[in-house]
Amino acid sequence: MCKDFLKILKRPVCIITITIIVILAIAISLLVHFIHHSKKHEVTPIDTLNKTTTKNAAITISNDNNVQTSTSNQSVFSNFNTSLNTGRSNFGSVLLANGQVLVAGGLINSSFLTSGTEVYTSTGWQFATPMKAARNYHTVTAFANNTKVLAAGGKITSAYQTAEVYNSVNNTWTYTSISMSNSRYAHTATLLANGQILIAGGYNASGISISAAELYIPSSNSFINTNNMNIARSHFTSTLLSDGSTVLVTGGVNASSYLISTAELYINGSWTLLSTRMTTNRANHAAVLLNDGTVLVAGGGDSTSNAYLAAEIYNPITQNFTAVGQMQYRRGAFTLTLLPSGKVLATGGADWSSGTYPLVCELYDPVTRTWSNTTMLSHGRSYHQSILTNSFVLTMGGYDGNNTRITTSEKYNL
Repeated sequence: MCKDFLKILKRPVCIITITIIVILAIAISLLVHFIHHSKKHEVTPIDTLNKTTTKNAAITISNDNNVQTSTSNQSVFSNFNTSLNTGRSNFGSVLLANGQVLVAGGLINSSFLTSGTEVYTSTGWQFATPMKAARNYHTVTAFANNTKVLAAGGKITSAYQTAEVYNSVNNTWTYTSISMSNSRYAHTATLLANGQILIAGGYNASGISISAAELYIPSSNSFINTNNMNIARSHFTSTLLSDGSTVLVTGGVNASSYLISTAELYINGSWTLLSTRMTTNRANHAAVLLNDGTVLVAGGGDSTSNAYLAAEIYNPITQNFTAVGQMQYRRGAFTLTLLPSGKVLATGGADWSSGTYPLVCELYDPVTRTWSNTTMLSHGRSYHQSILTNSFVLTMGGYDGNNTRITTSEKYNL
């Protein structure tokens, strides 16, 4: 009889125990759901105390793992697309003739760089043949109707002066027949209408900005010297104008490590320093040719404590710069992409003034000369790449303040 009583007593205890377990399971599930969705609007601050500085005070590498939450209600840029196999920043990318996007080289963390390459296909990112040399702060330029790619320079001994060509048909890299005349990184490379590629400026192996320029000649797979720029510069922009032969160079870091506002034109082998300057000293900025033949120049900063909202237009007829509407967010080391609509998409970047990576993207309207907010990135990033395809803008990789570089890629649908 006593045993029967104990059995009866245990029944409610079991029921209560099971009920508690069910309630705890539901609570944990809700908590996981909340944490997952609360991460959609994160921006990562830049550490201004724990930086590794290169030989040039204007260029720094920053590491931090802290997170700041954004309060923006802007809609998300796009769901994450497939991720790169290797996270990378300070790399190069091009759209190939076969519709694939090639990425090459870059930093994988603050200490290591890679020679690895990948191509983006309909099934995602696939490994491709690695380059002969690991490279970062190099240039990657498509030529021969986007069937070949020139990778030049880089911030490492094996890459300083070397260059190599990727053949997309047989997926191979081959060194150029001769190396460049000058060691360089953080330079520019511009494909001219005649098929040659203008290589200009950058830092030399000693970390000093140079003015030297040279031309890559595809027919001989080699380089020839051309006249030097008037001013040494690195972390600047080069934009091919509508005539296909004139190149506009703007801003950068000079040989004394100061940000500059000067601009010059490359015309048939000669450089002309413009009498008018930009409205702002800039480096780490972006520039893009608009459909009307003018050039939009925007953002930039010193990569340590300042980033800019300011934007301006270069008019090739008057050879003057005119300030236009400011961006809504300060950005340096970001991308500008001309869309089929004629508007320009500003993506990512670092706001070194506030220590954040803006998620909100912006559109520049060339008619009103103003900026408006558009969709948000899912992941803040700088020193990334953006490529326009037939149906979307693909943004990939980059740096968000953490040591390991970003693997994610995202789409902005047209």
